[in-house]
Amino acid sequence: MQQGVHKERRRSLRIPLNVSLCLKTGTHGTATRAVSTDLSPYGIQIKSDSPVHHHETVTLGPSEKASGTDYIVKGQIKWVKKEKGKFRSGIAFEDVTNWTFSVSDLVKGLETELSHLIYFQYLLDSLDDGILIFDSKLNIVFSNINQPFCLPRDPKKLRGKQFAEVCLLYRGSKGEASFKELFDKALVDKEDVRISSFPCDLPWLNDPDCHNKYYNIWLLPLIGPCGDTIGLFLRNRDVTALHRLQDREKAREETLWQQYRHLIFGQLFDDLLEDIANPLSAIIGRLDLIAKKISRCETAIDETQIKDWVSDIESIQIITGQITEFCWAIARRRKNETVGAMVPFSLNSLIKDELRILDLHFFFRKINRQVSLFPDLPLIYGNYSEWANAFLALCLVLMKQMATLDNMWMSIQTFKEDEDLVLRISHNGKALNTPLDKDPALNILPLLKKKYGVNVYVSGNSGSQTVIFKVTTSKIQEPLRKSVSLSDTPNFPFSSSFG
Repeated sequence: MQQGVHKERRRSLRIPLNVSLCLKTGTHGTATRAVSTDLSPYGIQIKSDSPVHHHETVTLGPSEKASGTDYIVKGQIKWVKKEKGKFRSGIAFEDVTNWTFSVSDLVKGLETELSHLIYFQYLLDSLDDGILIFDSKLNIVFSNINQPFCLPRDPKKLRGKQFAEVCLLYRGSKGEASFKELFDKALVDKEDVRISSFPCDLPWLNDPDCHNKYYNIWLLPLIGPCGDTIGLFLRNRDVTALHRLQDREKAREETLWQQYRHLIFGQLFDDLLEDIANPLSAIIGRLDLIAKKISRCETAIDETQIKDWVSDIESIQIITGQITEFCWAIARRRKNETVGAMVPFSLNSLIKDELRILDLHFFFRKINRQVSLFPDLPLIYGNYSEWANAFLALCLVLMKQMATLDNMWMSIQTFKEDEDLVLRISHNGKALNTPLDKDPALNILPLLKKKYGVNVYVSGNSGSQTVIFKVTTSKIQEPLRKSVSLSDTPNFPFSSSFG
């Protein structure tokens, strides 16, 4: 085992690299500070003040905790030597490791090793991400073959070139949130600049269909001993496939919303068909009865017969009015359904409108309802039909849960709790299964949570159960209209360690 690892290490180029590490032993779990002296994918040599033991299992990690830059690798001590009061040891990794260090640690470790150009270039070219390293005047000092922004892409030919001369994207960009703005901000503010899914329309990168490439970009300013910016480290990662996947996922969700909207509407119509058919049958029956009465008239029509016919016609008029009201209610619901855009609306008004629709259903009218809507609730900024369908879907499910009861009741309340907008619905039917999204009829709830941050809580059992919808008001308010600058761009996190 030991001999095999040593052969692998001799076969693989070793990088001279001084990086501060934290070494934890498997026996006692104690942490020891150490410094690397060279690195390969199969192992590492370190130097430490404290002794370590031969064959001991160890864990290597960063010397300082930093969010997003942690890297952990396990290995075994293969040899230990004492030199000038220090302990040098060789560690064989448990698994072949593809560069465990973060960008910042690599830069720190290589500041005194830049004379080893062949090793450094080998390190850069082994990384999947694109790398460009500049001096303070944005002359290219180092690069690797995976950087997409400059032509030629050969690192030897790029060395010493001014970035503006070899990067069309930098030379042609202007204004806020531009590629040039990224560099200016990093150099002036001396802080990391990160941007997610930066669109890149360079002709040699785009596919035949003229689709842009997208990159996560991280600019790390290199600060000298006197606190001045001595250079810039650019790292990019191609996230085009992820960006397109997210676009397809967004389109799929939008399609699902549309299909679900029609599904809920269809379910409502299906339950109301009987309520439509019965009045229509009554109208047809009344008309047939009037026709028969008229056909039997052989003598002059007296006042009693006229009153009888008028009564039949009035019954038809009442039933026709009910059907007309039904059609108007459905038309109003359909109008709200087809709005489609993000608009501010009142949750209380939405509930009242949906209850009027449900009141057309004979079964729903038999439910004893207590409705308490808190006044002056903040408006919701969103798609009306998405919220209406979620409320309607839950009510339809609760109707089925109460179908076997003689005495049915439902309580609907809205109120504000601290910074949350709350909708509470209680019922005395059979308990809903939890989590609610297990019920296919309530598949809309996870979409509501994902899009608006709505949390759903269920408590109680059969006979008395409560469902609570809760959303933070800041997540449903209309966004302020303002121009977007780079300073407003979120500092999107993406892994800062190589591997």
